[in-house]
Amino acid sequence: MFKKVILAAMLLAVIAAPAAAWENCNGIGYFALQVPNPGSMSADGDDGDWAWFDPDFIVGNDQLCDAIASDAFPARSDLDIAHHVGWTPEPDNRLYVFTRVVDDTLNNDVTEPNDGWHDDDLELILDPDHGVWTEEPDALRTGHQQWTFHYARPGGYPVVSFLRWNQPAEMQWGPETGAVEGAVAVSPAGAGHLATDVTVNYEVRMEAFDPYMPDGRDASVRWAFQAGQTIGMSLSLNEADGGGRTHQISTHVQNGGAHQSEFTAEFTLLSSDEFATAVEGSSWGAVKALMR
Repeated sequence: MFKKVILAAMLLAVIAAPAAAWENCNGIGYFALQVPNPGSMSADGDDGDWAWFDPDFIVGNDQLCDAIASDAFPARSDLDIAHHVGWTPEPDNRLYVFTRVVDDTLNNDVTEPNDGWHDDDLELILDPDHGVWTEEPDALRTGHQQWTFHYARPGGYPVVSFLRWNQPAEMQWGPETGAVEGAVAVSPAGAGHLATDVTVNYEVRMEAFDPYMPDGRDASVRWAFQAGQTIGMSLSLNEADGGGRTHQISTHVQNGGAHQSEFTAEFTLLSSDEFATAVEGSSWGAVKALMR
């Protein structure tokens, strides 16, 4: 029943949205589902703790855009993406993401800290208060953070990092203290640079802050997630099939989501009872059709 309510709300949002709305690739916006048992969740790169997730809310290729490339969107045989997004209220109060990527070629050879985006990896852009933000007065991105999750190798790029482009080391306190946790698992095990036909699982378990300050947790403000909130957030998958990034497959439309809030996508937080009741496939299919 509630998905019917969602359907009506989404249709209303499409009609009423102002021209300067945030840029959702699907034209409507995305959803994060409340995690029913936070104690069961861990950032280990395994989807065994995601069986509760309603597959109707998985964000796949058909709801994503290529933010940088002018040529054809990658075929599913090249790159197949499935984002799962969850959240919890207090006392756990965290954001959860599980992304599965089936990729024809793994790129994993970058060692330069400023160049991680030339590899395959996941970027998470987060603006919890969904406010208006531009990079120019806030070069540290304290109010509009960019997190990266990377398949690590010895001497290579770290698994979890705050941004990567000319940021001071103090901005890495989130991963260093466990406030931001992530894991990247690759199958087949041991697959390395230029391995073919791989599956890469990205998993995130993180606290959110707005602002997120270089002086650490005590100088930052922990965000409290609540049902019904709409947060600014984009998920972007960098794709590099050797020789640098060729695609950035994202929930936002253009290559500006990391630099200005109006180019970032939106996720609305649904409580567990709001997505538990199924709806006939035709109704939900109509919503998915609108997303393209």
